[in-house]
Amino acid sequence: MKAHYEAILKQTEKSFEQLAASFVTDESSFNHGGFLSYTEGLAHPGSATSSLVTLVPLYFNKDSKYYRDEKLYDMIIKVLDYITRVQRPDGTFDLLTTNFYSSPDAGFLTQSMAHAYWVAEKCGGHDEESERIKARLFGIIKKAGYGMVTGGFHTPNHRWVIAAALMMAYNITGEKPFEEMANRYLNEGIDCDEYGEYTEKSAGIYNSVNDNALIILSEEMNREDLLEHVKRNLDMMFTYVEPDWSLFTYNSTRQDKGEGNSNQVFYPTAYYHLYLYMAYKLKNKEYAYMADYIFKNSVIWSAGYPGVLYLYMLKDELKEFESEMLPFNDNYHVYYRNSGIIRARKGDATYSILKDSSNFLFFQKGSLKCRIKLCASFFAKAQFKAQEIMETRNGYRLTFNTQGFYWMPFEEAPLTSDWRKMDHGKRQRVNVLDLVFNVYIEEYEKGLEVSFTAEGCDRVPVKVEFRFSPPCMVHGETFALQGEPGQSIVAKSGYVHVRKGIDTVTIGPAFANHTYATGMRGSEPQSKSGYTIYFTDFTPVNRKFRIELFGKNDIIK
Repeated sequence: MKAHYEAILKQTEKSFEQLAASFVTDESSFNHGGFLSYTEGLAHPGSATSSLVTLVPLYFNKDSKYYRDEKLYDMIIKVLDYITRVQRPDGTFDLLTTNFYSSPDAGFLTQSMAHAYWVAEKCGGHDEESERIKARLFGIIKKAGYGMVTGGFHTPNHRWVIAAALMMAYNITGEKPFEEMANRYLNEGIDCDEYGEYTEKSAGIYNSVNDNALIILSEEMNREDLLEHVKRNLDMMFTYVEPDWSLFTYNSTRQDKGEGNSNQVFYPTAYYHLYLYMAYKLKNKEYAYMADYIFKNSVIWSAGYPGVLYLYMLKDELKEFESEMLPFNDNYHVYYRNSGIIRARKGDATYSILKDSSNFLFFQKGSLKCRIKLCASFFAKAQFKAQEIMETRNGYRLTFNTQGFYWMPFEEAPLTSDWRKMDHGKRQRVNVLDLVFNVYIEEYEKGLEVSFTAEGCDRVPVKVEFRFSPPCMVHGETFALQGEPGQSIVAKSGYVHVRKGIDTVTIGPAFANHTYATGMRGSEPQSKSGYTIYFTDFTPVNRKFRIELFGKNDIIK
């Protein structure tokens, strides 16, 4: 895509100019040649290696105004000096915020350095500058390869990151142990299920990391079969795009889950080159549309185009690649059983149902987001999390059971008076009480109908919690207010309209038989970043409310 390439080239030139602001020029500093984070005061090795996929392609790109620029060359050499200095004796690198002598971080960093090496190999020559850059990269990559051979990993995605980096290192250096260890990782089998989901379910971060690693492995090993996993995941990702093009991440097992932060947002910028590459490989019009849309909007989402100049230089065919574009389907209903999530969309509205999550129901209208919780003040153990999701004729049934009880004294004197060493499993349980939740979620023409029962022990306070993304306007039959972060209201009756910009959602009818909501014992703390609306009651409960979500917005006057 020629227009993409030209815009990315211009941005990469600006990136070089911006890098100078954080470049450590003090020759007496250990971090000389690195890049200092002004927010942390740390110089991360990964920042230096990432800079190489900006600096090296610019230096060797004949279309760049910095082609063979002496100052640029000087910075590249100083960055390589820094990387050499911070690389551990075993070849690994540190992630200063958490991991030290880290083989996985060596994997991430080696991928960047290998891209830079291949650019120098393809676009450079046999002049002194080109040979020096390649020789320096060769030595660092070789050393890192041995660090990955012996260094191990932490998380599922690390296996493919390391395997990809090892194969890149193998094809650069020819060191056989690198290939052997990459194959040991691959022997475990790719953890991508039939729906396209990886173990960590990380739409915001690690799905793209996995896809990227598998594309590298496919290229480095000439294994087209690995792209089948990438294709399944990219197809699945269409169903994780919200109406405002943010990604649904709340079922993730990693840091992109954003638990407690209603305003954390991830956009699909990191998927640009994945959809672009796969659009070219498969001649897929939906992938081409996705790549083009991400490209055009990435300047809004992340203040810049994707930094993949290296890819256009390594794959000349991508510059000339043009494709018809087909928007992906924005009307779907899917149940990913292995992941315990239902995702549904109708135009500018989506909803998600989650298993094993206190946020069991999410919905979004345009840019207005909401997550729903349910809790009872029952022995501090009744925060609803669906233990099972069962399909019904018209929707889904979610269940949650919990139990409270009391202990009796031991029938015989225990061997110790130390409470922590007593075998409490031998105590008799008495006054055993049950609390059983059943939640039914069904679609109707305007949105969702949610009914729930809470039975067993009676007189137990119960609350339903709607956490909206602020700022928003909140209107009831007798009130109107501005919904701000950390604030809340208990709605007693009627319907509540919540509006953000042009997007409006209506919930109700509301109910409230108590105001014990924000500090309910056993419930998760009220959100500091969201605006919360509560409905309340006592057991036994049999309630129903609707969420008007689909169709055109009704502007509140």
